[in-house]
Amino acid sequence: MNFHSGLVTFTVFIITSVVGLLIFTRGFLLSRIAITNSTLPSTNTALSPQYRKAILIIIDALRFDFVDFQPSSNAYYHNKLTFVHNLLTENSKQTRLYNFVADPPTTTMQRLKGLTTGGLPTFVDAGSNFASSEINEDNIIQQLVYANETCVFMGDDTWESLFPKRFSRSYPFPSFNVHDLHTVDGGVKTHLVPEIVKSDFTLLVAHFLGVDHCGHRYGPNHPAMAEKLSEMNEVLRSVVEVMDNETLLIVLGDHGMTTTGDHGGDSSDEINAALLVHTKSEVTWPVQEQKEVSQIDLVPTLSLLLGLPIPYSNLGSLIPELIQNTNTPTSEANLLAALKLNQKQILNYINHYSQLSNDLPKSQMAVLDEMERALHSSSSEADLQRIKYMTYMRKVKDMCREIWAKFDDKLMLIGGLQVLFSIVLQGCSTCGFLAPTSSYTVALLQCSLTVMSLVLSYLTVTPLHCLLILSAMFSIIIVYCVVKYSQVENCLSLTDMLSILCLVLYSLSSLSNSLLINEDKVLHFSAQSILMTIYLSEVIKLVRFQMTKTKEKTTSLMLLKLLLKSPITYLFIILSVVVQLSQVFRACREELIGCETSLFLTPLASLLQEFNSYRNKRFLLLTMPSVFLPAYAVKRILKVRGNLNGHSVLVIFVSYALYTMATLCLADWVSAAIPFLHDWQRTLPAKSTYILLTVGISIILISPLAVYLSSPKSKPVSYNTSVPSIYKYIKETLSKTEDDSERPLVFGLSTVYSATYLSLLVMVSIYLMLISGDGMSFSITLALLALVLFLDTHVLCNQSNTRTSISHIIYWFVLCKYYFYCTGHQPTITNIRWDAAFHGFSQDHDTMIVPGILLFTSTFSSQVIFTVSLPLLLIVTESGITFYQSVRSPKARSLTGLGEISLTRQEETTSNNLYHLYSIYLLANLVKTFGALLSAAILRRHLMVWKIFAPAFIYEGASFILTSLISILSYIIFIRLHKAVKYYIRDFELEHVD
Repeated sequence: MNFHSGLVTFTVFIITSVVGLLIFTRGFLLSRIAITNSTLPSTNTALSPQYRKAILIIIDALRFDFVDFQPSSNAYYHNKLTFVHNLLTENSKQTRLYNFVADPPTTTMQRLKGLTTGGLPTFVDAGSNFASSEINEDNIIQQLVYANETCVFMGDDTWESLFPKRFSRSYPFPSFNVHDLHTVDGGVKTHLVPEIVKSDFTLLVAHFLGVDHCGHRYGPNHPAMAEKLSEMNEVLRSVVEVMDNETLLIVLGDHGMTTTGDHGGDSSDEINAALLVHTKSEVTWPVQEQKEVSQIDLVPTLSLLLGLPIPYSNLGSLIPELIQNTNTPTSEANLLAALKLNQKQILNYINHYSQLSNDLPKSQMAVLDEMERALHSSSSEADLQRIKYMTYMRKVKDMCREIWAKFDDKLMLIGGLQVLFSIVLQGCSTCGFLAPTSSYTVALLQCSLTVMSLVLSYLTVTPLHCLLILSAMFSIIIVYCVVKYSQVENCLSLTDMLSILCLVLYSLSSLSNSLLINEDKVLHFSAQSILMTIYLSEVIKLVRFQMTKTKEKTTSLMLLKLLLKSPITYLFIILSVVVQLSQVFRACREELIGCETSLFLTPLASLLQEFNSYRNKRFLLLTMPSVFLPAYAVKRILKVRGNLNGHSVLVIFVSYALYTMATLCLADWVSAAIPFLHDWQRTLPAKSTYILLTVGISIILISPLAVYLSSPKSKPVSYNTSVPSIYKYIKETLSKTEDDSERPLVFGLSTVYSATYLSLLVMVSIYLMLISGDGMSFSITLALLALVLFLDTHVLCNQSNTRTSISHIIYWFVLCKYYFYCTGHQPTITNIRWDAAFHGFSQDHDTMIVPGILLFTSTFSSQVIFTVSLPLLLIVTESGITFYQSVRSPKARSLTGLGEISLTRQEETTSNNLYHLYSIYLLANLVKTFGALLSAAILRRHLMVWKIFAPAFIYEGASFILTSLISILSYIIFIRLHKAVKYYIRDFELEHVD
């Protein structure tokens, strides 16, 4: 096949695989049914209001221990809200503090949804945290609109997306830039007290973000957190001073934060927020019995206190002591009336839900019906009746938590089969079981399977029928392919088969939660196992060669000497050491007890003063060298090979832009530690780096050659890397010039392919260092070092074979996955580094494209590096020159004679080898993704599904899609480069050969 048909076939494989993943996702990540009914105001749905107004202050990420007074602690986040402590001690009858427990996922949009509707969130909602859409379920804001009451809002602009045109007055501020600690809080402070003084509202909502952003940027235990909490302390003081006796003040955190300042998961630090309730009225609340309440319990409580109906879909149960006023004789009667309204509302909701869905178990519904009848038939004392109401509502809440996600088995089955069939068909075609001419047919058959999968996904058929139809269709396809295209030749060596076995076992490890949370160790073991297999294979070859040469039996001493003389031995040892050293940079999951997150994950600007010595040493000894070393090494290699001669656009760009990008990267990190810089000054280095990267990629697509043609009489501008073998090849192809003294010299042509990809790799790596943070720069450099070491190993192992070994491609894939963890990432929501989405920008983006690119490339930086450089596995085999030889000796020669230009000699072979390389690499990625898909499907009712298995599947799916997109881009660059080389040789022949 030619290059373009290979690209089309490869793209078809990607599309069919992605379609299968999307179909499965539709079935796996379904949210619960949203009922849009509303509770209409009437005497049967609401009580008389106890307060005329309420002030709801949300301090984002206000963890419970930030508020709870702890005099023995010296942490920066403790004992800063002194005003709250004074209220609790001096006004204990009118002040309450609760541990406000959130339902995961603990992302802001889901928490706001729960705090206003009283409903339970679903896992898939976490993805819309950054593209918030209007809430269509009944909520307390909508109830205020129905009652024609005034609602005022200020703060996080997420509220405007959730409740458009619902507020009488609104002051939204951009919220997603986690580096900005003050814009939102400053705006809220400007409007808060004046709006309270107006006193024309029923509900005032003020949402502060500084504490949350401070946690994301610095972590909780930082002086900046102490300053921000002290600021909030003064805000609360000013609010209490101006509020009147008819107002209820509610201060809460929507979630907490981990020790690194992140949130999204279900750890104790993330779900335990604070709830403070205070009033100046003459009420006397009873002795506090509850120390902990669910966040959704606030919805029915606040609704009834303001005289509003409880939202239709609420599952929260009211907080009894906030309804009671021991100063009035009707306190108990009011509480029972409130509990009855709450229970009736929940009963209506679950009855309606059970009519729309079969999710609610009939056995548990029968138990609830029995409890409900007991409520109305009993004439118990008030205390006992109250307990019965609370027990009933808690039972409903627990039941709904168990069945909060609804799975579509049909879509999951169709999507899973689609992915599995794509793997089998593409694997048979690529691994040599089918003739090369089968590629077009396999692509067409994959398309037909995809069309059938899409049709079945929209038809009303049972999962069994889908299984039978797709299996029958696949069986027919396999039989057809075997009959028409099967070949006896098998390209799988023993090393390849062992590597495939390691890949399959690694993929199946997704079925174990203990292996998943220790996946970095599984990958380390897999990487070392495959590398050892490759090394032993080469040792066997050396022994056989020695025995053939000497015709003597090899002794142990001879074998030892042989191994010590082999450069592969030293490459194997150094590569193993680099892989082991890279573990220093891993992050910790919360399930890993005793694990300590690497200090390299903390940016230098966020380290405390006591780390000054460490900060300076890390910057000077690790950060600076790690940024400049890749640029220096590549420039050195290209200079030695002759690719930096002349004045082509790419040569000029590489000569100056690489060091410029590295300098800008350092300037960006330094500017983060300088407080007096303006926003434009702080963001200029990062934006300049983005521009240079864009320009560099554009140059590679337009003018990708780094070669130079000169006269032999002119002074050579570099080392002796002209290509006499190239000229010899040209002469053999056409004719021989009579005067060899006028033979033109071509510099850099023997390494023209690798020069372009190495330049691209370093540009991309510096960009990834920038957005990943200064602490991860050295880990990315280690990833590049491991990549180069294996390329050298690959060259020495494939001197007689142009097609890349499957075992080598699988090892490349395993290294890629391994460095996902060694660049400080984990497949959990909590470990997502959201700040990367705004690196280099001081304000919110107008589109989600830019933050999406920044966030995805930062999260999957290892996938970007290893996918961009994937063609080097094919290219360096042709050049036969190791990077060590290039740097060490300017006289390094190609082992193949022609160097990389031989890739143009047999275009069909090169195209087939390139297609084989990309297909095996994507197949390895898809096999791992299928393992995560399989675990999510089989273990969908597992206790840890939403904590471990679902995030792992989502990460694998996102990784596969990003890897596929970058593979297509890298494939296109190779085709463009190949065409440019062919045109260059053609023009050279026309001009210099008669």
